[in-house]
Amino acid sequence: MIKYHPVRLNELIEHYMETRSSNRSPVSVAAATRAILTVMPDCSVESPQLSNMIARSAVKHGHVVSFDLMGN
Repeated sequence: MIKYHPVRLNELIEHYMETRSSNRSPVSVAAATRAILTVMPDCSVESPQLSNMIARSAVKHGHVVSFDLMGN
């Protein structure tokens, strides 16, 4: 299993937020998680921590957050 450096994960999350076309629609935590895990399928960060990282970045970029990620 490949362990990803936290800086690389943060860069991916930041890039996701920067490519959002509008601040009007909420950032879906579920959609962002799927996008991140598509690029990093063996990401070692646990779901709750990843969700928090996504939400923090969304808020930092001025987006509303949709906490729509269902528990496993």
